[in-house]
Amino acid sequence: MTIEVLLVDVGSSRAATLRAALEEAGFGVVGVVADGEGLYEAVERLAPDAVLVDADSPSRDTLEHLAVLGERYPRPLLMLSPRDDRRMLAGAADAGVSAYVLEGVSPPLVRSLVEVAVRQFESVQTLRRELDEARETLASRKVIDRAKTLLMERHGLSERDAYGRLRKAAMDRGRPLVEMARAVLERGAL
Repeated sequence: MTIEVLLVDVGSSRAATLRAALEEAGFGVVGVVADGEGLYEAVERLAPDAVLVDADSPSRDTLEHLAVLGERYPRPLLMLSPRDDRRMLAGAADAGVSAYVLEGVSPPLVRSLVEVAVRQFESVQTLRRELDEARETLASRKVIDRAKTLLMERHGLSERDAYGRLRKAAMDRGRPLVEMARAVLERGAL
């Protein structure tokens, strides 16, 4: 599977060179857009696997666009710049840029940078999904435990009996256990 890259050219003269390096490295270049001009629409329409920003001097607006892009359309973001600017590097990292690369666009370098950024991004996305699922499971468990406690207090049940009653009510009504637990907490009883 070919990794598709969207190239964002921010006033540099290297876009053609970078495009050639990406293609020589085996990537598909799905398009080239200027800073901010149709960036979101291009990402939505072209659905690239990664976005590479080629910038002589990325502006604050460029970094804001990248931060918004990362929130709306999560994908690996890479930035190529000829300047070793620590403030710009920090701003790029805060905007969600996975790799900030100084000048040098040889195909092997481009290939390794894009592939590592894509794999790292996929790993982070997997971890985020797992974290969200764990948080949801924990929140559901807390709701169920509170409902069990309420049933135990109101009806003098053991924890096992309260759970059994809650589970049976959920099964009888064809509802998930956590929904039944929320209903118990709202109404105070089954």
